[in-house]
Amino acid sequence: MSEAVPLFTMRRSVTDTDADFARRLKPTAMFGFFQDIAALHAANLGASVERLHEELNVAWILMRVRLEIDRYPVLAQDVTVETWPQEPRALYERDYTIRDTGGNALVRAGSTWVIMNLGTREIKRDKFLDYAGVEVKKDRALGSGVARLKPIADADVIYEKEIKYSDLDYNIHANNAKYVDYIMDSFSFGEHRGREVKAIEVHYVNETGPGSVLEIRRKRLGGGQEYVGGVRKGDRASVFNAIVEWGEI
Repeated sequence: MSEAVPLFTMRRSVTDTDADFARRLKPTAMFGFFQDIAALHAANLGASVERLHEELNVAWILMRVRLEIDRYPVLAQDVTVETWPQEPRALYERDYTIRDTGGNALVRAGSTWVIMNLGTREIKRDKFLDYAGVEVKKDRALGSGVARLKPIADADVIYEKEIKYSDLDYNIHANNAKYVDYIMDSFSFGEHRGREVKAIEVHYVNETGPGSVLEIRRKRLGGGQEYVGGVRKGDRASVFNAIVEWGEI
């Protein structure tokens, strides 16, 4: 294993599959970049997905994430993705930036993770891991942490989404980045034209797996903000809650 580092970086280029109709890096692709680099850095710190699973029977579970977009990376643009964790506690916080080749921050994000026992599906409430020998970088990508977001009961059902093969990750539940697709798809193409997402905050409440059907719900909050949530149709359990903040182009 390479020497553990407090700040982990990787270079990426915005490809055709990463870009939307306006040649901008899609929010889903941003979440994918963050997921990839978090896994790589966790491995660098001795807490890889494989080690946690095989030796400890636990897994990283993303609970909350907030992403703020200062300027969109565009098709064929080269960027640097950065990540760093905060001091481990019962919750594990990790921050991210996407920078252009000049070092300017384009996208900033903060996330909160927990460790889950794969057998009992219970959350480990004590401090389970540390990053031995690594001086943790204390800077934050966002001005504040990610606060709790509650469901809005009177949101309108926009569409239903059945969880299928393409939604699943190695834990056999819907991958966290796929939820951003569900959120973005709750807005019509016309609603996407002429404006752009400036921030997304997603709170993951319950796992959902193959065959589950989600009701995707929306409610306008004013001030350019809209709530989007997912409710499992079978047992009415809340699966995720999100806030999308829009800005004019």
